Amino acid sequence: MTTDPVNWPLIPRGTFLEDHVVGRVFDHHWGRTIHASDNVTFSTQTLAFNPVHFNRAAAKAAGHPDEVINPLLVFSVVFGLSVEDLSELGGPFLGATDVTYLRDVYPGETVYASSTVVEARASETRPDTGIVTWHTVGRDTAGQAVIEFHRTNLVRRRTSSTELLAVPDGYAEDFTVGARFRHARSRTITDLDLNGLTLLVMNSAPGHFSEQAMADTAFGERINFGGLTLSLTVGLATQDTTGQAVRELGLDDIRFPVPVKHGDTVGAATEVLAIDPLDGGDAVVTFRHLGVNQRGEIVCQTTRRVQVRRRAAEQPAAPTASSSSLISTES
Repeated sequence: MTTDPVNWPLIPRGTFLEDHVVGRVFDHHWGRTIHASDNVTFSTQTLAFNPVHFNRAAAKAAGHPDEVINPLLVFSVVFGLSVEDLSELGGPFLGATDVTYLRDVYPGETVYASSTVVEARASETRPDTGIVTWHTVGRDTAGQAVIEFHRTNLVRRRTSSTELLAVPDGYAEDFTVGARFRHARSRTITDLDLNGLTLLVMNSAPGHFSEQAMADTAFGERINFGGLTLSLTVGLATQDTTGQAVRELGLDDIRFPVPVKHGDTVGAATEVLAIDPLDGGDAVVTFRHLGVNQRGEIVCQTTRRVQVRRRAAEQPAAPTASSSSLISTES
């Protein structure tokens, strides 16, 4: 296998038009706890200045036990939980109908989502895409529905000839020493990183957030804080490598060969270095993660040790809709 991570086989994310058969149900595999801070940030940033969303006294005066989660935040979270299974691979969100708020949601509640395909057809004007409509329901931890809606997207047809791997569940048995693979997602560096996240972690080095400070340097502009480049590299690899993680054990051999600047896009690739069984059924898996920019340059590398579960120690489980729906080939 090539040593260039750009050419390593890809672990895919998302689905294609052919996966969306009318009547198929997707139980989206994550839930999301909605916090008061999410509610305040979302409401103020969208200028939704209804005091019941950010003023506890006003909410109680209106008969609520606490601040009310902005229902459009509930809609957006439930929508977001469905994206990996339904529309991650691209195609615009065309619209929604019958959005119904079935009850109020309050801070600290966790919502889950499921979707049913209600219509799927080829696009008449875009031969590489189709149009799919789903009925999505958001539920609380007791299974009570809190929101439902229909939404429609353009969805790509399956046309790629890229070598794809099976999506791992994240158990130790899913990995083989020497295996190398790329991760499907990438992210572009913006002022959220250079200003927002750098200052969030109280890194006061001006080279990350002051253009003036960097104007006369060899870099000529701000560069991303290495800790955030590292976090992004590991983050992009996390879902494919630690779906059954018990705990993170540590990192080593962290290097930043090339600086990351505003506008750079970082992707990630992984090599499995070691798998060491533990007493009690778990194993320690050692990965090498590489952050790769849009030019194919390695911008970050690290080794990472994670304690993960072994499938042999778990009860058999039915395949999830998201994992069973993806096409894969062995490398």
